[in-house]
Amino acid sequence: MLLSVVIPSFAQTELSDDDAESKLLVNNDRLIVLDFYATWCGPCKRMDPILKQLDKKYGDRVDFYKIDVDKSQVDDALGISAMPTYLFIYNSSNLEQIEGAMSKAKMEGLIKKHMGGDSETVIESTETDDFDLNDFSQSNIDKIWNSSSKLNSLAWNAYKTQSDIKILLRAIKAVERSIELEATYYNVDTHAALLYKTGNYNKALKKAKQAIDIAKKEGLSYGSTSELIEKIIDEM
Repeated sequence: MLLSVVIPSFAQTELSDDDAESKLLVNNDRLIVLDFYATWCGPCKRMDPILKQLDKKYGDRVDFYKIDVDKSQVDDALGISAMPTYLFIYNSSNLEQIEGAMSKAKMEGLIKKHMGGDSETVIESTETDDFDLNDFSQSNIDKIWNSSSKLNSLAWNAYKTQSDIKILLRAIKAVERSIELEATYYNVDTHAALLYKTGNYNKALKKAKQAIDIAKKEGLSYGSTSELIEKIIDEM
């Protein structure tokens, strides 16, 4: 007779407007990691395997939830304007709010920091200027000039949705500023993608390789960048 072993599955639970309040406003001494994402958001997709790994490791003590901003109004109510955005909630209190993708080490550090309900360093987002992810005007870029994550989100959205060379060149300037503030795998990858889309293949290849080097150091997945390199080489 075979023994049946039940192996728990780990995955972020999708919340809607209908159940968000009942799931988030609870007092059960468990940390909640809430992920605001969008299906078109590249950095969000790159965070998926990191969150799955951390969910598997901490799922017995931490609740991992996600909200699709295109299917919900919760993000509007909370003033969420960048994707991804992560909230760390403990006993109905928002302990910290972080915008942008990050390394597994940084996310795990935040989970450990707040797992016991540490509220000494309660942080609301310090980057409060609203901006439109589909507005590529210089005035909109100026609003987020000191936010690496927002600049990268805007630049990535330009890569995914725009073909106007003027907008793409403006997006390149935005992501270059993002890298100047804080070079990460995600914004270096965005830079490579935009260079590829504007036909600057030699620089695109160089940046893509730099992105992969950063990803290897931080233990991040870089499959999409490898695919980008193949596309670049095909055009050279």
